[in-house]
Amino acid sequence: MANIKSSTVHHLVGKRFLAETPDGQRFMIDGEEHAKTGMNPMEVLLNAFGACSAFDVVTMIGKRRLDLLSYRVEVTGVRDDGVPAFYTTINAKHVIDAPGLAPEMAERFVDLATNKYCSVASSLNADITFEVELLHEIAPE
Repeated sequence: MANIKSSTVHHLVGKRFLAETPDGQRFMIDGEEHAKTGMNPMEVLLNAFGACSAFDVVTMIGKRRLDLLSYRVEVTGVRDDGVPAFYTTINAKHVIDAPGLAPEMAERFVDLATNKYCSVASSLNADITFEVELLHEIAPE
């Protein structure tokens, strides 16, 4: 059975909108050039992809009972020159500090999160790549 999601996007003024889910979660979407109050739609999409893959990486690290000291995903996207200006490529750099997380395991977690579990990535028609940087010291084997 399909899992149906819904949201309402309310026009405020100019290129400013308020997105709202049925449970009352809200955020601003803003395409104005000056005095921005939120991300533009393509920035929202890029951040949704980064967060989506990060959710799964955090879950996998937690299942290994490792301490996650810090984690960020630095996402960049290249857009087509035409209209629509869709993302042609997206790169996500996962910067992780989780002592005990081996480089091979980190690569595997990010690969699974990006290419198997992330629904946002699966919804995009872009070439998606990733890289991993570990901030903690690697234990000798």
